[in-house]
Amino acid sequence: MAALFVFGQRRRKQRTFKYRISSLDHLSDVEVVDRYRLSRIAIIYLEDNLRNDLSPTTNRSQSVSSMTKVLVGLRVLSKGNFLSEVADLHGISKQTASRVLHEFVDAVNRNIDNIRFPRTQQELAEAKLGFYKRCKIANIVGAVDGTLVPIIAPKDSGEAYICRKGFHAINVMATCSHDRRFIDIVAKWPGSQHDSSVMNTSSLKEHMESERPGMLLADSGYPLTTSLLTPLANPVTPAEARYNNAQSKGRMVIEQSFGILKGRFRCLHKTGGVLSYSPEKSCAIFMACARLHNMCLDWGLTLDDAQVVDPGQDAMEAWMGQPGLQVQELRRRVVNTFV
Repeated sequence: MAALFVFGQRRRKQRTFKYRISSLDHLSDVEVVDRYRLSRIAIIYLEDNLRNDLSPTTNRSQSVSSMTKVLVGLRVLSKGNFLSEVADLHGISKQTASRVLHEFVDAVNRNIDNIRFPRTQQELAEAKLGFYKRCKIANIVGAVDGTLVPIIAPKDSGEAYICRKGFHAINVMATCSHDRRFIDIVAKWPGSQHDSSVMNTSSLKEHMESERPGMLLADSGYPLTTSLLTPLANPVTPAEARYNNAQSKGRMVIEQSFGILKGRFRCLHKTGGVLSYSPEKSCAIFMACARLHNMCLDWGLTLDDAQVVDPGQDAMEAWMGQPGLQVQELRRRVVNTFV
């Protein structure tokens, strides 16, 4: 009877495992940076910092190592929405690659703390000197703007995420330094949100108005305030034209930062498809990419001009409010330095 029972049992399909390779072993230094955006030693440094979060919690022989998780995460962020190819390359399933990506993103955001607004007097002085050398405007500590990141249509409140260009997106506000390092990011708003509204509800605005560390350069989508220096809508005099050119030259660093960020991590750019995740996970992915961008700067890793993309951000509709006389006079004093 027992023999009949065994014979009648459904034979369990034997699991098969893909052959896994350490992609760093057979690639040149140039190929490592091209595929993973970080250098070989920077990847080893990153894995060392994330190991506690990414190490397997099981002793099974086929568990995914922390290094493989780092490589999978970097590859997906670098190349965009091609999970199947990334999974095949690293010897794991597509489902595992998706899970690993989110583990990696969360680990980066928990452990890599390199998005910091200048706070000390020395940091502020260095920031102001950097912008003055660039655009000849004093007391500037950063440049701020918003960027749209395409995402899949959310299940809930989908209409709120339709941006002015007609696709679903998140609107991320970022501030950068004169050397294109991200120093503050607000990543939580749907694509329909206006840049000025994002600023008005941010802790950055509160810090700028309470601590008064200096001013930020912004485009016409933001209001002119004691902490935001915007261009003149209709420059008339030569001094006003020179001021607008200088203000644009200084503000350009945030647009360049977005272009480098999206060129380095194509998952954020339309050429990499759309982020096929919830808005919350998409915001987390943006934060991780920004931290890795700053890490690339720390390691002296540059991007070829051909790899830098158009961030795809047309100017936001101009802020329609009327600035007060005090802030208009403040900008007028800056304009007078270009007489």
